[in-house]
Amino acid sequence: MPELKLQQSRLDGRYDVLECLGRGSYAEIYVAYDNAAPAGAPTTVVIKALNMSLQETLDVEMERTLVTNFQNEAVALDRVRHPQIINRLGHGTAIDLANTTFHYIVLEYLPGGDMLALSRGNPLPIQQAVAYLEQVCSGLAHAHKCGVIHRDIKPQNLLLTADRKTVKIADFGVARLEASEGAITRVGTNIYSAPEHNPLVQTGPLDTGALVAPSASLTPAADVYSLAKTTYSLLAGESPRRFAQHAITELPESLRNQYWSAAVLRVLEKATQTRAERRYQSVEEFWDDFAEATLRPTEPLSAAHLEKRRKPSEELEVEADEFTQAPPQARFVPEPVPQAYADNPTTRRPPAHDRGPRIVVQVNREKQPLAPKQSATEIISAFPERRNGRAAGAVATIPPAPASRKKSFLVAIILVLAFSGMLLATHKYVTSRWNPIADIPVMSDLFVVGREGLTTTDVNLRPDASTSNTPIGLAESGSRVKILKIDSNWYEVQVLQHGRAKADPFSADRGWINKRFVKFD
Repeated sequence: MPELKLQQSRLDGRYDVLECLGRGSYAEIYVAYDNAAPAGAPTTVVIKALNMSLQETLDVEMERTLVTNFQNEAVALDRVRHPQIINRLGHGTAIDLANTTFHYIVLEYLPGGDMLALSRGNPLPIQQAVAYLEQVCSGLAHAHKCGVIHRDIKPQNLLLTADRKTVKIADFGVARLEASEGAITRVGTNIYSAPEHNPLVQTGPLDTGALVAPSASLTPAADVYSLAKTTYSLLAGESPRRFAQHAITELPESLRNQYWSAAVLRVLEKATQTRAERRYQSVEEFWDDFAEATLRPTEPLSAAHLEKRRKPSEELEVEADEFTQAPPQARFVPEPVPQAYADNPTTRRPPAHDRGPRIVVQVNREKQPLAPKQSATEIISAFPERRNGRAAGAVATIPPAPASRKKSFLVAIILVLAFSGMLLATHKYVTSRWNPIADIPVMSDLFVVGREGLTTTDVNLRPDASTSNTPIGLAESGSRVKILKIDSNWYEVQVLQHGRAKADPFSADRGWINKRFVKFD
């Protein structure tokens, strides 16, 4: 897979790329150190890089569409700037260490994980869930007020700060900027997305009312639907998979005797109706009823008290007038492909001198920290002047060797390297492809470490060899994995290539799985 070469490199003269957090179908996520962060601002950021080379063929039209969608994400983030929405810090276009051009967006780093990891198998107490959901409703209501519909609200896209007290909405990659324009396309995750996002997968009795309804347009009710399904996930500690494309009609048995169960269920059921017009039409309406449903029973209020009471939605922080100023507007231009290269399908990219982006510079922050905003010439000149006790630019005086001796020495080195390469290749082939002892059942486990295989189904990655621990990642069916360790009936594996695009780009690629789910080539 042609991944970007950004590890241990400096991007845009300021961002030192430290680690790859995950890869999807078209984008890669990196964590980086910002050498030019303003005083008091966090120095750790996230780089989301658009990499068209992850696809096998170079399609100019597809590339233009991906660039447009990537820019729309930046535009959406700028339009909805809010304390409860992930912040865009910058953008740009660059060339990596392997001479591949890519566009990127710089986002704030939220190290607290996502709401899925926080609540999976561990239902949140009602008051904690209410505190988180109030923040989500504030950010989502602000986005709707700005004319942006997220279209992919789910626990994985709700990220937490390091102290896990603040939650922010992330991933506006499929957001609709104008709700009433254009056809509704299939987006989001089936478990959480509204039926109008997936018109081809709806099933059930025929609704005759839909036959005379006007053509559907996307409204905030679609996000309300996803928000309600997300609320169920936080309270139940499990995904609402059994209610996919259907209304929530019951809570898990463990929640049915809570003082808030019946009232909350009524709110979730209304918010997840198949017909959009039967749901809450705004986040504020949903929050008013949900916040009321979670209150403990008290004595009835008089009519005078009810008139003076403020609605819960009036407490939402929808406005964000004092939020930080947006960075310069993102402008990504699809890379032009010269005709000479377009006519030659074997050529992936034109050479660097035909492009204008800044070149990524390789650095090693542990050994050689560099000052921010340096050019390539300044970086080269900043290296230590001494190497092994003598000046870096000095030329040692060595008596010239006879030409015949030089030639013989060069030939000898080539032969030694060639022979060593043959031995290494033979050893690797014999140990990995042909080992008759490995076919003996008793001896097979001794030769498993280091081998590669394929997962036979979707299998969770766990932190150790036990099913009692919370999964930290997922190896999709058909994923290529490498065996690192063996513990009884468990393998510790490294996912080399996922069977399909990762649903959660921040999940781990290394963990323990049961050996019965691995098939060797």
